[in-house]
Amino acid sequence: MDRISWKSTSGLALAAMVCLMAAPASAGIVYNVTNDLGNQDGWKLAGTITVLEYGTTADDSKITAFDLTASKDLVNHRYNSGSVYLGGIMSADPTRLILPYGTLEFIESATTQIIWYNGSAPIYRAVWNDQTLWDSGDFSPIVDGALVLGTAVPEIDPAGIGSVLALVTGALGLLERRRLKTA
Repeated sequence: MDRISWKSTSGLALAAMVCLMAAPASAGIVYNVTNDLGNQDGWKLAGTITVLEYGTTADDSKITAFDLTASKDLVNHRYNSGSVYLGGIMSADPTRLILPYGTLEFIESATTQIIWYNGSAPIYRAVWNDQTLWDSGDFSPIVDGALVLGTAVPEIDPAGIGSVLALVTGALGLLERRRLKTA
């Protein structure tokens, strides 16, 4: 078996750090969608909504992606293509994605849709191929009158990458030293 040298190990670690630092920034901020079991008629909603940037906007193009799955028993319906309509405003911050009072978000594709409406007559609805999965006049959690559509997915701290690389490099160095000592 070929010998792993400290020189090659540190070279690999350096190359990995350079690649990680040169990697492009994320294409948006990802939020895990709120699973409001009490208002989903037994369906579970899981997945993510990705927005372009933090802030408050009335521009539905700021929602760059969504990948949601409604599941109940052995049935799964996936919403990951189609259009997004935002009527009113949406707010994205480092911890959550919210719809203030008087706002509608509508994800649809022909005969499928998920609707969140935060108004005087709230609507929370999911339809798949013209079949209603749930239709509720309630949604939770509500914080300061706003619907919390999702919570932020934790991001990797760039400072943590250096610590991981140092740990891996050190472990490889110890293994190499141990191998040389026994040889």
